[in-house]
Amino acid sequence: MKVLLFTHKSDIDGMGNVVLAQLAFNEVDYILCENFNLQEKITKYYDDGSIYNYDKIFITDLWLEEPMLSKIANDIQLKDKIFEIDHHKSALENYFNKYDFVTITVSNDKGLCSGTSLFYEYLINNSFIDNKQIFNDFVELTRQYDTWEWKTKYNNELAHHLTLLFDAVGCEGYINLMFDKLSNKVDSNFSFNEFENMLINNKINQVQEKLSNYAKKVYYKEIFGLKAGIIFIDYEYRNDLSEYFRQNNFDMDFVMLIALDYGTISYRNIKDNVNVRLIAEAMGGRGHDKAASSPISDEQKIKLIKILTKNNS
Repeated sequence: MKVLLFTHKSDIDGMGNVVLAQLAFNEVDYILCENFNLQEKITKYYDDGSIYNYDKIFITDLWLEEPMLSKIANDIQLKDKIFEIDHHKSALENYFNKYDFVTITVSNDKGLCSGTSLFYEYLINNSFIDNKQIFNDFVELTRQYDTWEWKTKYNNELAHHLTLLFDAVGCEGYINLMFDKLSNKVDSNFSFNEFENMLINNKINQVQEKLSNYAKKVYYKEIFGLKAGIIFIDYEYRNDLSEYFRQNNFDMDFVMLIALDYGTISYRNIKDNVNVRLIAEAMGGRGHDKAASSPISDEQKIKLIKILTKNNS
């Protein structure tokens, strides 16, 4: 079976879908993207006709909007072999699940959902993948980190270490590493080997040094009546830095983490009553109530580079 997968490029939840697809199907092509360029990516495949060359098309941890939703719904060849599986509340609120090929589930009896956990359920229910303990562990660790339940509910550092490993080896390295680990014929509990633990420990030391340095460079500004901390960062440190601000009681309502290397601004709430999804949407972005992002336009990038250059001179 030939499969095309569109999934989130930013984190282990997006990568988890790639790993599961490779375990479930013989031939998988995957496209890593952000939600704000998903429509562009899938339109390219649609317009040149290459999307029809696949037996199944999955969109995970992302959501489609109009007019692409209607195009697919009215396409006799396509509507029965495309499956969108997502967990974002904003997609549900905007009624982007009005067609049968779209499933958006924010939470279930296991807790808050992630793209990987929902895709895994689909694969098991349709007998595309075996129900193995090591698969279950991998999916649950991914879900806990993506929903932040590793911190708020379970205090499970293993989930945190999984994303540190991702940061250490990058997208392709992580996909290959996890596929090799999970495709092992011996089914067991998920754990890290000596090499992986070395990468994780090195990353922990690197992260702590980076966080301390970043914290000295925060700029404060009132935005929408809230006190925002604004800082230029490397994209991979966005979650660790926001947690650093929370733990050390920095005086801000939310933080804007500007990652020029990735072309996005990430928004993280520092105070629990702040909904950063609304802030991101005002900036042309999307996301969750506690974690969201927006794209940086070419014009904004030029201005931000000037600011960053001035601050470092």
